[in-house]
Amino acid sequence: MSISDQLTRPWVRTLALLVSIAVLVSLLWQSDERVPPLEAESLRGPSEPDGFVINGLYRSFDASGQLNTMISSPRIEQFESTQLATMVNPNATLVDKNTGSPWTLTAETGTFHEQKNLVELQGNVIVTRQLGEDRQGTLETEQLTLDNANRTVYTDAPVTMTDGRSTTRATGMTAWIDDRILELKSQVIGLYEPANSKPQ
Repeated sequence: MSISDQLTRPWVRTLALLVSIAVLVSLLWQSDERVPPLEAESLRGPSEPDGFVINGLYRSFDASGQLNTMISSPRIEQFESTQLATMVNPNATLVDKNTGSPWTLTAETGTFHEQKNLVELQGNVIVTRQLGEDRQGTLETEQLTLDNANRTVYTDAPVTMTDGRSTTRATGMTAWIDDRILELKSQVIGLYEPANSKPQ
């Protein structure tokens, strides 16, 4: 009787299947005993996040319960060991507690440092604020740090500010959001365009 004839018998096929299952279970059991349990970070690698949020929204309120900061991002990745969260295309709104008028910040990427309550914005950072019915103030830079606890924004990078009538360039600046104070650090250059005179 040939081997192919023997394999066509039901009891031979069943026996072969049982032997295969026993070998598989034995291999799995031995592999579990030889490999020590690994932490989640070791399995995923140090550069991979612990979790992520799609279309995340972070809100911060002052002591009286009024909204003072809101940050949204299409994707936020969380790293528990360093207490960091990275954001793609973050969009932040800071509310002036005295006037209620918003400052809007956008960037290519952002990093939230949970322990320090800091947000570092990187790449094509743009800050806008309405100055009146017909004017808007804009600040552009490549890096900006938002200190949510002290309500300040600052950078050591070059900045360009426009308000519809003037352009100011400088290297480094600090702004106090609620006090509406701006301090430029160095290499300050200002260009002022006077309003057009009315025709006679």
